[in-house]
Amino acid sequence: MAKEGASDSKLHVAVIGAGITGTCLAIGLSQNPMLDVQLYEAYPNVGVRGAGLALHGNAIKAMDLVSPEIKKTYFRKSHFMANEEEVEMATQIVVGSGQHAGTLIAELGRAKGRRTVHRAHFIQGLLEDSIPKDRVHFGKRMVGVEEMDETSASPSKIIATFADGTMGEFDALFGAEGVKSLSRKFILGADDPAGDAVNHDNWRCFHNLVPMKDAMTALPAESIEKVRMFCTPLGYINGLPVDLGQTYSISCYQRDSKQPNHGTSEFDASAWKSFCPEVTSLVSLLEKEPREDWKIQDHDHASVYCRGRVAMVGDAAHATAPHAGNGAAQAIEDAAILTRVFAHVTSRYHVDAALKAFDQVRRPRSQKVVDITREFGRLYSQDEEERNIDSMRRQMKEGGMYTNGVDMDAQAEAAVLIFKKATV
Repeated sequence: MAKEGASDSKLHVAVIGAGITGTCLAIGLSQNPMLDVQLYEAYPNVGVRGAGLALHGNAIKAMDLVSPEIKKTYFRKSHFMANEEEVEMATQIVVGSGQHAGTLIAELGRAKGRRTVHRAHFIQGLLEDSIPKDRVHFGKRMVGVEEMDETSASPSKIIATFADGTMGEFDALFGAEGVKSLSRKFILGADDPAGDAVNHDNWRCFHNLVPMKDAMTALPAESIEKVRMFCTPLGYINGLPVDLGQTYSISCYQRDSKQPNHGTSEFDASAWKSFCPEVTSLVSLLEKEPREDWKIQDHDHASVYCRGRVAMVGDAAHATAPHAGNGAAQAIEDAAILTRVFAHVTSRYHVDAALKAFDQVRRPRSQKVVDITREFGRLYSQDEEERNIDSMRRQMKEGGMYTNGVDMDAQAEAAVLIFKKATV
């Protein structure tokens, strides 16, 4: 649905999905005055669904490459956990059961100025601060996408069909509609085995939000002031402040296949209360109603992230389980690379090359992060007799260095170089 009144000289760009991926990408792409960027969201609003997050250092680096406005919004909407802006913070991975209970295994995502935020509040802030209202369209669920061939009478166009019966014509389309992405099906083909989301290790998340005063009564101060994740043979549990410190978000990630009452999707609090005292306290908060739960899904590797002038980004391209805390960070990295490359796009004939450059740079790294994340989940949920503390520390240090230690500027420049070589 190209913007009415837009100049024909502009390229009409659709971003499908107003999550963290879509909002950050729309902000970045809109900096190129040649692009008329429209953002479409299936839901009627940005509801407070799902868990809170604490973005890692690589996400904060990537924000700077997209737009400084993103970091400003993140700081405005988030809860600052350290006493000083320059203090480095990290997510602590702690053994929560057995003889090694209380042992610190790793610190992930170390960065200065780390904060916690509910993803919905972050998205709401981005929409309020950086995206004009006339460029955001709610209640627009995409149900069809096709690319029309160029003819002597007209250039090729991407046709998007929405559930309300409307259609739009675009010069480029980015699918940021999440793990169950229609764009992914279009790019890979309906029969590609990597097209569907998977849950190889039977993960499920149980989540609750409680008033901060309840959390402060039940938990030690360290768990309020730091993000601490406790590993057990059933999975892991953590909590973090959201809503500017007024609310506490508790998430319990359980491998259903290891649950004693295997076969039921209900949360069995008693199975978790045999672990260390802090786990028991977190579970006591989680038991309170209302509570939500969902299956954790990710993606097997796609062979490509684009087809013609349609690309998939964020969870649509490389859905990642939460075990390494890097799903949102990978989405922002996508937006950073695309922002840098599309700054050089001046013609619809550049779009294919720009998307291929994005694919070539981002696909290997993002898919390795998916693999690292799966391995982290398996480490967290080892039975007590399987645990080797030194081995866990080594594997998590290596994985954490890969996810957090990226040179985002070098990645972006590599993509630009690929694009320029293809368009000379």
